Amino acid sequence: MLWIALHLPQLPLDTALRFRLRHLSDPADSSILESTDAYDSLLDKPVVICERKLVGWCNQRAEEAGIRPGMSESSARALTGELQAFPRDLDQEAQALHEAALWSLHFTPHVVLRPSGLLMEVAASLRLFNGAQNIASNLLSGLLELGLHARLASAPTASGAWLRAQSDQINDVFIAPELADTALDELPLHVLDSVQTHLETLADIGCRTIGQLRRLPRAGVARRFGKEVLRELDRAYGDETEAHQWFEAPIVFDAKLELPARVESTEALLFAARRLLLQLSGWLAVRHAAVASITLWLHHESTRQRDHRSTPLTIVLGMPSRDIDHLTLLLRERLVQLDLIAPVIEIALKADQIAEQAAPNTELFPTAASDAETTGRLIERLQSRLGNEAVRQLAMFADHRPEKSIATTAINSRQNTRRNKQADNLLPHAAPARPTWLLQQPQALITRQHKPFYQSPLTLLTGPERIEAGWWDDELAARDYFIAQNENNALLWIFRLRTMNKEIGSGWFLHGFFG
Repeated sequence: MLWIALHLPQLPLDTALRFRLRHLSDPADSSILESTDAYDSLLDKPVVICERKLVGWCNQRAEEAGIRPGMSESSARALTGELQAFPRDLDQEAQALHEAALWSLHFTPHVVLRPSGLLMEVAASLRLFNGAQNIASNLLSGLLELGLHARLASAPTASGAWLRAQSDQINDVFIAPELADTALDELPLHVLDSVQTHLETLADIGCRTIGQLRRLPRAGVARRFGKEVLRELDRAYGDETEAHQWFEAPIVFDAKLELPARVESTEALLFAARRLLLQLSGWLAVRHAAVASITLWLHHESTRQRDHRSTPLTIVLGMPSRDIDHLTLLLRERLVQLDLIAPVIEIALKADQIAEQAAPNTELFPTAASDAETTGRLIERLQSRLGNEAVRQLAMFADHRPEKSIATTAINSRQNTRRNKQADNLLPHAAPARPTWLLQQPQALITRQHKPFYQSPLTLLTGPERIEAGWWDDELAARDYFIAQNENNALLWIFRLRTMNKEIGSGWFLHGFFG
């Protein structure tokens, strides 16, 4: 087994910068959404997170001002007049962990939440993602886009990986299984939860690492520090079985994101929407599904003239997909065409329709499925840029009149799908031959020696095929169709009207050519 632990040591600070920047920055400045560096580039002010009037976490500017964790809030304010202090928000921290867990599902369904991070069992995913290093790099990249900063470590056991992730002194993230015990022995004691109240006592006897603690007599350790210390050590070294409560994704995907500032540019909205797409990707992966339709809701700031308003942005895909880059591209094309009616303060992403989809096949040569997927993505991008009605396809309709049986309709139109099904049910399975080129308007023919003439006298090969339809829309067609051939051996599709009229000449018409 291979466990990866993600420890978020600055989780309270990350969540404060993600959700509370609106109160700090210029309300008209939406450029803060264009960066993931939440510590320095977003705010050039000292920021601290306080819990029970004590500083628990501080950013780099606060440390430069001399502020340290454990200092009282009043003492911190005395050091700098620009200090921004926020109370710890446990609900927002839980929301941030939930988002990180959804993104982690993209790599493995075995995710365990911890109070300040999460655990992942990835042994079965190594081949799919080309090794643990690729998993780690993609995982950290996604977390940065979510506005979270994580410390990563691995071990053969979940507890061992978690202990290594809490230390900022590890050199190698991934270690060989035979070196796991040695790596754990070198960790400082403060990473163990069960010895927090005994750190001074252990330091007095010269015990500062986990390896030194393990070498102490077990009976004495249990008597002086409690049995929980031994149990925590045994779980880390694999001597005691661990039971995990796996993270369960919600049944439906409907995620929201409060924007750090009032956004008046659609380009800035795409950066925020990608955070939601990362969560959607993990949610779809664990369900072995792909999304066929999504809606991005833009919640606008209320004004004195109007109440709170929202703008829905629905995207219907030609082929279900869970590719983040592809979904981001479709959203970009739609957002570029959108004119915001008011500044946006919150966005929400909902998966309207999903479909089952197996893992992608890594074939060496292109297949029909891969070619269809490429064509489908091209169509979706054109629809996002030009509109659904601008991209059209030929569709069959349940009508015997040739000029009425085929028309252009918008691709993926539900109404068109129903008509196609009706046409499939009504048209006979053994349909007669039809030309590959149908004229837009039938061309009148002359007759010579009582034969229809087109470049030369025509010889009738098959027919007649009688078509009489259209009485319901006042466009009655009563015709006898023939396949004819001229002296150049060209095959033509001609018809003769059943009701003769002197005003229309011979009554013979050319309607199409066979290729």
